[in-house]
Amino acid sequence: MLVFFLLDLAHPMWWLLAPFAVLTAALVRWQLRRPDPFVDLRMLAGNAALSRTYLRHGVSYLLIYCVMYGYTQWLEEARGYSSGHTGLLMLPMSVAALVCSLLGARTKGIRGPLALACVLLTVGAGVLMFLSGDTPLAVLLLAGACFGIPQGLIGTSNQAAVQLYAPAESIGSAAGLQRTAQYIGAITASSLIALAYGQSADDRGLHLMAGVAAVLGVLLIVLTVTDRALRGRT
Repeated sequence: MLVFFLLDLAHPMWWLLAPFAVLTAALVRWQLRRPDPFVDLRMLAGNAALSRTYLRHGVSYLLIYCVMYGYTQWLEEARGYSSGHTGLLMLPMSVAALVCSLLGARTKGIRGPLALACVLLTVGAGVLMFLSGDTPLAVLLLAGACFGIPQGLIGTSNQAAVQLYAPAESIGSAAGLQRTAQYIGAITASSLIALAYGQSADDRGLHLMAGVAAVLGVLLIVLTVTDRALRGRT
């Protein structure tokens, strides 16, 4: 029900929130009564560090998927690039994500890579706000790279945080919830893109999407630097 609601924020079906609330209440009641719940809600309620990790992961991938889906759509429709040329323009993002995921997996710290990733997400969103039909090619490549580095660092760092904060006996379901947070971020990103672009991708829609992403990037920076659980995990 939540997914169907998020899929069309331009024409929200508010009535879907009622069955969503009912089903969520039923799920919560069922899980709280089970001796070995699939989703340990008591653990989440008492483990604020893990819950913040899920929130940070979901919002981060909301921004990343806005670029993967929304920026590429703008490159094709507003700039007139073919799908092949658009793929080449996004290559720096993919390469940066690959390299930084390898570096992140070898980095013992968590807070430092996450803070850097959040700053770059915000910077990347700021760059998108100033793109137009005559923006030089180098700037277009830079915009993609600004989101590729965080993609590599965020995935490995938040995974390390989940393994650190989740109880050993619940690590499987904890990892599944991390993936769920990522998917919710992706779905919300597609809704934001549809809301910003409407019938076609243009500069105005890109700038609107980038403005929302910049605000969320600042929120991520605050969530990361003020997270007491990450102190000492640099």
